[in-house]
Amino acid sequence: MKIVLASINSKYIHSSLGVWYLHSAAKSAGTNHTVTVYESTINNHIDDIVADIYNLNPDVVGFSCYIWNIGYVKKITECLKKINPQLKIFFGGPEASFDAEHLLKITDVDCIIKGEGEQAFISLLQNNFTVAEKVVFAPAGEYFNPYSEEYFAALNGRIVYLETSRGCPFHCAFCLSGRDETVRFFDMDVSKANILKLANCGTQTVKFVDRTFNCNDKRAREIFEYIYTQRTLGNIPENVVFHCEVEADLFSQETLDYLKTMPKGLFQFEAGLQSFNPQTLKAVDRRHNIERLVHNLKEIAQMKNIHLHIDLIAGLPYEDYDSFAKGFDLAYEIGAEVIQLGFLKLLNGSPLEAEKEKHGYRYWSYAPYQVISNNYIGYSDLLKLKLAEDAVERIYNSNRFPDTLEYVLNTTKMSPYSLFYGMGEYCERIGLQSPSLDTYTSAMLDYLATLPNVEKSRLRDELAKDRIITDRTGKLYHCLHIADERMKYVRIALNNTDMGIFDNQREKAKQGKIGFAVLYSYGEEQVILADYTHQDKVTGQYPYRVMSLEIFMPKTEE
Repeated sequence: MKIVLASINSKYIHSSLGVWYLHSAAKSAGTNHTVTVYESTINNHIDDIVADIYNLNPDVVGFSCYIWNIGYVKKITECLKKINPQLKIFFGGPEASFDAEHLLKITDVDCIIKGEGEQAFISLLQNNFTVAEKVVFAPAGEYFNPYSEEYFAALNGRIVYLETSRGCPFHCAFCLSGRDETVRFFDMDVSKANILKLANCGTQTVKFVDRTFNCNDKRAREIFEYIYTQRTLGNIPENVVFHCEVEADLFSQETLDYLKTMPKGLFQFEAGLQSFNPQTLKAVDRRHNIERLVHNLKEIAQMKNIHLHIDLIAGLPYEDYDSFAKGFDLAYEIGAEVIQLGFLKLLNGSPLEAEKEKHGYRYWSYAPYQVISNNYIGYSDLLKLKLAEDAVERIYNSNRFPDTLEYVLNTTKMSPYSLFYGMGEYCERIGLQSPSLDTYTSAMLDYLATLPNVEKSRLRDELAKDRIITDRTGKLYHCLHIADERMKYVRIALNNTDMGIFDNQREKAKQGKIGFAVLYSYGEEQVILADYTHQDKVTGQYPYRVMSLEIFMPKTEE
């Protein structure tokens, strides 16, 4: 038989891990079946995906099902069955595992694997996909290393995923990961070998998919130490970054002190806060120590060598609009590079979904099951949070406007949330939809200049400064451009005079690797200069200097 394992990913840069686990299990089982992996994305047309799979001439097709692709998978299944009614189709993955009975009613799927898929897939292979039951429960079993020659041949530089453990020690009510009672750690030597393989496969990001990477602090530190040692020995390329989902309050001080010694950009941490509301955290069974959590996150942020991403979720029990806004302001104080404002999805099989009546949840019946209201927050307030989210993404998470934000917040004394919401509401009011960066910056200049105590000339200079230190084109946004003939003297001086501003200044200037702009509102007129040959691996900013404009002017004879 010819079996196709299909994964419809959310973006091209993502690769699948689940289908390759099954591919490895099939090879290990030694059956005579031919097993092929097919990957596409939800951005491709369904007709093209159907044609691709059909042309592989399969007898059996298996789909890995998640909230982002289940709509596509159901349509693809319908099309494939119409073309070939004899084709056998099975589903696996979290969206199938916790919604099996419903999927069996609304699709023409032949079999659904619930839970871990490897052992169940081997059983299906051995029985030529003849099943007595349409739902096959897959218990935890043997580890099958998914990183085969075929995997690396298909990867093509995309983000790679690495699992060194399964399960989660926590039981958050909005999540599915904690349904298993225990955490299973994979063999450390195998995990270390996989780290080296993946780091040298052409990718730039190795993402650990362990649900709580540091649930065992000693084990996490051993992996950190291994990666750092191999990087120091030259066995891991300098452009490769390792991404981990962590529970920050579990870090020991010893581990935090060790992380301070890491080179910039080697690690990225994603840490879930979800909420600062004690009643909310208790309702969703979040068991972290808030005081220690915030302390550790601030310590990581202050290291300036690890890119830190923190999450908040809107729509949780007992969290109203004002409570969420207050929580955002507390999160902002941490100083992370990214603050993600997420919106609750009521996942099938999650404990919170079982309590939907208690909390008055209303949500879309189709994936991703977005919550639209509950007893504590209404749809109109969630829409307001969406406006704030858009501004946070464009202004804060983009890391394009650090000095502008600092100036405006310090000058106006506004709370961070009110500033972002105000910007989002302004864009909606003027009908700004999917604007270019230039257009959005112009809107920022117009809106922020109306805030208390903000000087438009100083605001313009902060925006110009941010542009120069974050964009290597060295070109200002149109709304910030001021015609100034003296700019030519700056250019002449950089190209022809060794002023020692940066190493190899003249050579860099002639190659267009120094950006500059005139700032007018700092008392004396100044020039900001940025070196585009060096970029901070955490903030994405370029080193810069600010100097008096007078230095660059030709000397006049008295």
